[in-house]
Amino acid sequence: MDEEQMYLSQVPKPLPSRFQAKSVSRILDRLFIEKGYAAEQSRELICEQWELAVGKNLSSQSKVGQIRRGVLHVFAANEIVRSELEFQKSKALQCLQTALPAMQIKGVKILVERRS
Repeated sequence: MDEEQMYLSQVPKPLPSRFQAKSVSRILDRLFIEKGYAAEQSRELICEQWELAVGKNLSSQSKVGQIRRGVLHVFAANEIVRSELEFQKSKALQCLQTALPAMQIKGVKILVERRS
């Protein structure tokens, strides 16, 4: 090892800058999470699959809520719609699980929408 290499090996290396360029995809992923766009897109996807699972008529009289602890909450317009959705619940759940495996939906809870 010559004298120059020995001297250069003793010089401290510069620390990486905190202002380093970040990839655009990483920035967009973070933005989507912070602004809630990802949740909105997944909600639209769930609504579309719900319509395919129960049919256009019943889906127009029900509203898809949130997924809490693996259970999708659905709000029916009235008691008659709720009972019909309860009848079709197992078929709808199976359709949702096959179409949306990443959502990990374990059950469907059907409630009557309260109007004030």
